[in-house]
Amino acid sequence: MAHDNGFGDGATRRSVLRAGGAATLAATAAGCLGGSEADETLTIGALQPLSGPFAAWGQAHEAGLEFAVNELNDDGGVLGREVEIETTDTSSDAGEAETAFRRFVERDDALAVTGPVSSDVGVVTRETAEELEVPLVLHMAGSHTILPKDTRYTFRMGSQPAATDVLPQIELIEDRGYDTVGAVIGDYEWGNSLRAGLSAFIPDDVELTMTTAPVGEDDFTPALRELSDSPDMLVATGHPPGSIAIHNQAIELGMDPAVTTGAGFPPGVLNSGLGENAAEGFLHLHCSDPYGDAFLEVAERFTSAREERFDTHEAYGYVAGTLIAAAAEEAGEADPVAVADAIRAIELDTVFAEPLTYTEWGEIDGLVHMLSGFEAGAPPYYPEGDWRLTETVRSSPIDGFDPDAYDFVET
Repeated sequence: MAHDNGFGDGATRRSVLRAGGAATLAATAAGCLGGSEADETLTIGALQPLSGPFAAWGQAHEAGLEFAVNELNDDGGVLGREVEIETTDTSSDAGEAETAFRRFVERDDALAVTGPVSSDVGVVTRETAEELEVPLVLHMAGSHTILPKDTRYTFRMGSQPAATDVLPQIELIEDRGYDTVGAVIGDYEWGNSLRAGLSAFIPDDVELTMTTAPVGEDDFTPALRELSDSPDMLVATGHPPGSIAIHNQAIELGMDPAVTTGAGFPPGVLNSGLGENAAEGFLHLHCSDPYGDAFLEVAERFTSAREERFDTHEAYGYVAGTLIAAAAEEAGEADPVAVADAIRAIELDTVFAEPLTYTEWGEIDGLVHMLSGFEAGAPPYYPEGDWRLTETVRSSPIDGFDPDAYDFVET
């Protein structure tokens, strides 16, 4: 009887969580027999940081997600049903995100949830996703502790953990033959993980100096003075909140590195914060491929429909929406458990450089990272723009982070 409601066993399991017992489950299932749900909407919950320190991330992700859902609905929806987004502004508060996740499931029968940027939010909502058996597609939450190998309902999107995020930077060092590398490391989990990865993978003949700065620091002059006077490469990915200031202040000190590798901020935020220094060797780390035909086609449609610019983080929201939809179609039913199973088995062409595939525990497998610089001029799909990204590094495909294979990182 439960299968007649169009949701399968997953809805039954979540009804138990909401109602607290088999008797209520039976009543719920019986009530569903009274009418068809074919015309009802499918809900994607969005835990977006639309205010607070990660607001730019949340707003870009939401724009891309909205565009994906609009295109899906214009094309007939998912499983013949219209898709809607229920959004909560979490302000990156883990408690608010956890409460909203439960509300999406209990009130809206959410098919899946997406949006977290903060690793703190990612850790908490992963636990909720596993408990409620509802897929969670992260935005940028990059802590390696979010996805232990028994995870089955949480999936990475716009960022890999620090230990694998560092690999394209190692490729850059090797390809350009850099001899000296300096790094400013944030004194928290992400920074410590990146320190471990950088130390483990950097070539033996490269001189590496690292210094630590508090997460809330905005004056990096003392930290930078502890490094080599003029390193070939300055790594700021280990201190994401400070990466703009680190680059600008290094230039003010006359350090003049050939490149500074920065964190995965939305590129508009980077270009604005860096000002005239944006074109002075700063590299934006990202996973979507703004140079590929698929990205350009989506970006043109996005700009035409919304009169806004489509960049790397709008792309993550777009991919999250299309991933959930494709998995539901592959599963053939709007059952969150079946959708999670389909995501783990999927091979999906997106605006990434390679088809999107996952490990059993939800890490993107075979992900190609890119490091892009900034230059004056408009991208081909947004003629009103006055800056564009330029490709500097395209990594080899990187295996999904395996906690058992990285014994230098605490898990």
